[in-house]
Amino acid sequence: MSSDDEIVNILSLDGGGVRALSEVMMLDRIMKRIQEKQGLAEMPKPCDYFHLIGGIGTGGIAAILFGRLRMTTTEALTGYENIASEIFSTRKRRLEFSVDFREEKVEKGMKNIMKGRNDGTQMRDEKGERSTGKSFVVARRSDGSLRRIRAYRHEQNQLDFTIYEAARATAASIESSGDRYFSDETKDYKNPIREVLEEATEVLENTAKVGCVLSLGAGTKDIHHRDELTKDGKKRHTEKTNSDMKRRFANVPDTYFRLNVYDMADKVEANKSHEIPAVKSETERWLGTSAMRGVIDRIADVLIKGTTSGVTVDKLTLDEINPKPKQEEEETVESPPAQSVSHANTNSNQLIDYNNNDMDPNDPTYLSEQAALWAQYSEYASALGPSSSESLVLLHRIFKHMLTHEHLSCSLRVAEEGYKRSLARHGPPSAITALTTCSHLGDVITALTLLGEFARAHDLLEGLVGIFVKTLGPEHINTQQAMETLEELKERKRQREWGMGRAMSIMRKHEDWVRGRPEAVLRAEVGDAGYEQKDRDYVNAVAVYAEIPVMDACRAKGGCKETGFREVDEKLAIGGRTSKDVEMEMGLVDDFS
Repeated sequence: MSSDDEIVNILSLDGGGVRALSEVMMLDRIMKRIQEKQGLAEMPKPCDYFHLIGGIGTGGIAAILFGRLRMTTTEALTGYENIASEIFSTRKRRLEFSVDFREEKVEKGMKNIMKGRNDGTQMRDEKGERSTGKSFVVARRSDGSLRRIRAYRHEQNQLDFTIYEAARATAASIESSGDRYFSDETKDYKNPIREVLEEATEVLENTAKVGCVLSLGAGTKDIHHRDELTKDGKKRHTEKTNSDMKRRFANVPDTYFRLNVYDMADKVEANKSHEIPAVKSETERWLGTSAMRGVIDRIADVLIKGTTSGVTVDKLTLDEINPKPKQEEEETVESPPAQSVSHANTNSNQLIDYNNNDMDPNDPTYLSEQAALWAQYSEYASALGPSSSESLVLLHRIFKHMLTHEHLSCSLRVAEEGYKRSLARHGPPSAITALTTCSHLGDVITALTLLGEFARAHDLLEGLVGIFVKTLGPEHINTQQAMETLEELKERKRQREWGMGRAMSIMRKHEDWVRGRPEAVLRAEVGDAGYEQKDRDYVNAVAVYAEIPVMDACRAKGGCKETGFREVDEKLAIGGRTSKDVEMEMGLVDDFS
């Protein structure tokens, strides 16, 4: 096979103390799936599927097990657990960080693993060059710079390390609390994916096509806890490296995969061996979700079939691989649909009797479909986090389904929560990279419009138009559609203000006419029919002044409003917060309390 036809796979392993055991477990699940799909009698080895394997810290130790020692995942699970138990033992520990990772513990653990194996002791593989399973570890120098210690020949001269020395060097890269980053944002002492991709361009055929780039993490923090201080006191998002990689591979489907147990870093300490059972439990739970089973299946298929998107090795270090033309990329952003404005009846003076109409807020078909959507959302939120892109897509689907069935008040709550979480994940919608947030803001605007809250919808859309003009340009289709909708909303807002003014005038005239006089006197003055008409006009004016009549199933008898929207709030996991609370958190309204 020529190098142009060769397909290569790449594996990157994060550091993370005992939590890195989850990376070995994830890879074990992938290898078992490959074994099942191919009907293999023996457990396949990662070194036979991945052409380059790199890691840092305890992830570097795992890279040695998979690459240099060419272990199966079954062997590596036992080996890694033993060495982690040795390194992170809490017996007779001192408080000093350097002692926690004493070199003799690393060396002793590696020697125990290698006992009885015929692998040699040098880091450079004495059995010669191999086409798959090339491995290296990333070690941190005292000045914060990174170096690579390889198990294969390289044009850069390097000292002859033993396997033990390489393991000790990468283990020393495990950072102390608050010392994960220097100010150089290209260096991440937990996630070595940049180093791995740079190494790939140096040691793999540049014209070879890339199949799978698999990055394994040792557990994420909750979305609200991901800011850490750099060594020089600056804030840095702990998942920034992964976010950068997702952007880099955004236009290359089924190539970059990142597996990282959600929320485990908040629940499990990294440097205590007694946390190993918790690592196993959290990882098993996460891998057992249908969402993760689907991802594992996709990775296994890419590795088995040798599929590729066509990207070559030499493109791996680009900031963005295969960028789409600007117009094509930006048209994926949703803007609020212009036709949505017409659903609210600004001119109607008819009261909607929610206690006596044919709206069924508990339609069995609707409830069944909603239950299925929420079950899927719950699974994604549990496995990937409530602010993950997959969870946000599910919230958008739930929002659309609610709109279709006229559950407008609930749809607004879902839209507001989706926007809030998108803000937390992507930041304010002020740049091309954050336009995803605009889509969720568009959902909020649509829901407000359908509920007849034209003033709020207009103000939010006015801000969105400004963002589109700045980031997409005034001629872009999204900008044009948003401008058209804004003009229509402006007219609806004007009609609403006029209607409120007219309603206020009717109310004042009626109150001036009544002036505390008895009903009998009023009826005698205008007759029974006249009195009934004036009374209806007044009641309708009060209703119109208070709110625009809209068909909202949530307000029907037996609907969500009767329970204070408790059910949807519980599913969103926003506790006892009211819609107003969410709005204030989002900055949509002011808190005047």
